[in-house]
Amino acid sequence: MNRKRFVVLGVLGFVLSLAAVGCGKQATATTAPASTTGPQLQATPASVETAASTVGPTNSGIQWPSKMPTDVPQFTYGTITGSNNNVMGSIQAAYKNVSKDAFTKYKADLKAAGWKITNATQSADGFEIDAAKAPRGVVAMFINSKNDGLKGAITYNDKSGQ
Repeated sequence: MNRKRFVVLGVLGFVLSLAAVGCGKQATATTAPASTTGPQLQATPASVETAASTVGPTNSGIQWPSKMPTDVPQFTYGTITGSNNNVMGSIQAAYKNVSKDAFTKYKADLKAAGWKITNATQSADGFEIDAAKAPRGVVAMFINSKNDGLKGAITYNDKSGQ
């Protein structure tokens, strides 16, 4: 399994576990203290504009991540359940009750925003869309959930493949 899939699956598992615990509020992440040893997370490049002033709350009260670059299309095909500006170095929005046509529509949204689709896979179990604007990447990964329909996340990373 390549590193990108491992990280995405880890992040997706983390988000889904938060949702299972009943986390209905906006998540906030903290960065490690300066005294911590080990690899440090990189911030989003200053040249990438973020959507902080253009995104309002959804019907659940949770907002699309404020640090999400404006060229990442906002996902509007389900109910947002979590929003985080730093999950393992990524920016992420989690969703449940995603519509069946989200795969086709979000893939078109990404293409229209200038993203190159590098993988698009759909099955009865869910779907995954990987897109890139080198070196940046976006992954939309959703699985079928017994209670919440299609459930998963949109994840942005400023270094594709991480």
